[in-house]
Amino acid sequence: MRKREKMKVLLSFGLLLCLMLSLSTPLSASITNQDQQQYPLNQNDAEIQKALGYLRTLQNNDGGFSNPGEESALSNTQWTILAIVATGEDPHNWKKNGHSPIDYLRANANKVTGSTDYERMILALIAAGENPRDFAGRDFVKELKENYLKENGQFSDFTYTTIWGILALSSAGDDVSKSVEWLKTQQNEDGGFAWVTGERSDYDDTAAAIEALIAAGESPDSKAIRDAIEYLKTGQNTDGGFRYFGSSPSNAASDAWCIQAIVACGQEDPQDKEWTVNGNNPVDHLLSLQQPDGYFNYTSYIKSNPGYMTVCAIMALLGKPHPIKPQPQVQPEPTVTPTPTVTPTITSTPAPASTSPQPTSTPTATALTTETPPESTDTKVAGFDFLSCIIGLLTVAFTVLIVAKVKPHDKSK
Repeated sequence: MRKREKMKVLLSFGLLLCLMLSLSTPLSASITNQDQQQYPLNQNDAEIQKALGYLRTLQNNDGGFSNPGEESALSNTQWTILAIVATGEDPHNWKKNGHSPIDYLRANANKVTGSTDYERMILALIAAGENPRDFAGRDFVKELKENYLKENGQFSDFTYTTIWGILALSSAGDDVSKSVEWLKTQQNEDGGFAWVTGERSDYDDTAAAIEALIAAGESPDSKAIRDAIEYLKTGQNTDGGFRYFGSSPSNAASDAWCIQAIVACGQEDPQDKEWTVNGNNPVDHLLSLQQPDGYFNYTSYIKSNPGYMTVCAIMALLGKPHPIKPQPQVQPEPTVTPTPTVTPTITSTPAPASTSPQPTSTPTATALTTETPPESTDTKVAGFDFLSCIIGLLTVAFTVLIVAKVKPHDKSK
């Protein structure tokens, strides 16, 4: 009979152990899922903080941002302001030698030339909470319309300049209905848009057109948007990323533009299976291009224009399509630590020309203090509670087994 009791105890212990082990599989899966990066990222995620740290190294003493060995440029500074605001930070507080990027724009407002300069200036000022109708003694909204808006709704001479005109004026609250109608007439039969009338569609300009149309009030369910989204799907490579045109490789800028367009529609997630190829999606591919210093390569093997690639990546990974909207400024929580000087370089192979306005070369790098995300104060080890439970069960079972062994045998049974 004692043998039978031992068997009962061992059988009970075995069943309990099997039950706990069966629970360990979903627990492990849960731990794995917690380690995966969820989209969109937030400003305190390590990837965003590293990117912001890199951008800080590109700020010059006049408050602006520039390419290596060059003076600050309006375009670089305008792009960076949009990325800063997208993270919830205030560009007025990004100061070098006492000057912010807004100070730089104010001091160089007389250098604005060309429609895209005006359009980016309006977008950057609105994002930063400034008034583009009264900045540095100029009304950029009025000047843009007077100098570049044609009777038929087109801005300047190109499709992409009209896309940016729609983004800028819709952000300023102006009526852009005529420009929207003109832009729709430029949609090619394949559903995409080109940089200029009569050219073949490309994925960057198509993505930007989607953002502009949505910003102007176009329904995501409209034929124009649905056709454009379907065209974007033809531009996804087997690595999950997007190409600019033709059979070119996936690149950071195209990833960012297409992610922003998908998000702008409000009904799709760039990590969904619909945007997954061979187990990879555009968010995965874009993140794979980030380098240890925080900047993003153009492709997996080409470093080109890292400042522009980085600002595009920040906005896309945060799920912020154009136009970037002003928002309550959220100061990051991380502690401040110094970083070493980072000197970006460009490989001899240039990136394919993009018709989307962007800085033309790599921004400069100077030593600057960056902010890193706070480390967790939670010292719990994943799975520790489960391990403690197993050890407890083993102890109890062993005790019961010993008691059963030494307990006097009841002969009445």
